[in-house]
Amino acid sequence: MEHKGKRFPSFQEHGDDEEINLLKNKKKSRPQKKKAQRVPRWIYRVSLILLATVLALVWWFNRENLTVENISDWFQARLVGMGVGDGYPVSIPGGETEAGNFLSVDKEAVVVSNTALTAWNSTGKETLSVQHACSQPAVRQAGGRFLVYSIGGTGYQLETHTRSLIRENTEEKIVTGALSADGRFALVTQAEDYASRLTVYLRDGSVQYEYDFSQSYITAVALNSSGTKGFAAGVSAKDGGLVSTLYVFDFNQEKPVYTLSAADTMILEAQWSGNKICAVGDQKTLWVDAGSGAMEEYDYGGKQLTAYHLEGSRVLLSVSSHSISGACTVLEFRGTAKPATQLEVSSSVKSVSIYGETLAVLSGGQVEAFSSGTGKSLGTCQVGGDVRAIALMDESQVYLLGVSEVRQQKIG
Repeated sequence: MEHKGKRFPSFQEHGDDEEINLLKNKKKSRPQKKKAQRVPRWIYRVSLILLATVLALVWWFNRENLTVENISDWFQARLVGMGVGDGYPVSIPGGETEAGNFLSVDKEAVVVSNTALTAWNSTGKETLSVQHACSQPAVRQAGGRFLVYSIGGTGYQLETHTRSLIRENTEEKIVTGALSADGRFALVTQAEDYASRLTVYLRDGSVQYEYDFSQSYITAVALNSSGTKGFAAGVSAKDGGLVSTLYVFDFNQEKPVYTLSAADTMILEAQWSGNKICAVGDQKTLWVDAGSGAMEEYDYGGKQLTAYHLEGSRVLLSVSSHSISGACTVLEFRGTAKPATQLEVSSSVKSVSIYGETLAVLSGGQVEAFSSGTGKSLGTCQVGGDVRAIALMDESQVYLLGVSEVRQQKIG
């Protein structure tokens, strides 16, 4: 049985010779599509080799931090930080906190109050809340960990966003501490038979190294990123004045690699970044090359230090000729004693902060942001007289520490 359908006549049956020739000529005259040029295989091979080399270098320089434990903590912290909160302001558990215990870490606001370590993300969601029993708490952070210890007490604990790693007590009263990105940490204590004692701990809390100082009362300590080397600054009396002795350690050696001295200053805080150590003092800021021992210093010239923020080997500080209020000079340094940025502020500076190429200053009830290097003003925001400290969240937003709450504000 035949199926009915349309039948299209062929040119052979009904076509016109001229029409056939015309169609043939059109077909010949159509532009021929060029074949896509294939990328040579050797380019793929070179690209893969370069990518593998970059990944290998990243692993090599971070091999001490790329442990299963660290990677797991990082992912869990990211998961905890997801979600949206009710916004700012947020109340500080335990009430008032010291300005030095107010931080911005990975765009989160972090506070250690009299009773708790707490963190909130940029939307005000609480991402970390851990109780502590430190009577006068202090905090150090690095590599996603927080070291909380009691100044003048014996308690200390090491925390992450998802778990408590260590909670212990020292036998002697704690003076200061430091934390490395690797998770190793150091505590300086008041020794019974010595001026000070430095104890360095491995990640599991076991003792890695100890050193007793017979004459120097240690005021600041810092560790390199792997926790294999350290820096300590101690103060002692000499010829009727104060002198700070600086110690650089390799914890594989029994004694310090070398010592340096800086007259007429007491070191308040230090950080180790790469091969450079930055130490902020009450009268001078120092930079020490950890390899050669070469030291640079910036003398405040008798001016009073009113605020500072350490960011690796970078430091932003404010100095004033007036003891309580008045104009301040704000200086940014990038690993050397030569100022990279210098600003004049008409009223007393209470707090300063660094984020990337943005510098922020709290003065006269407002926060003003400046561009690093040029000192160009990037904007201001009014914050009120109760704000005691600031911490930049990013280039245009700032966290504000009030009496019992944390606020967030845009600068512009």
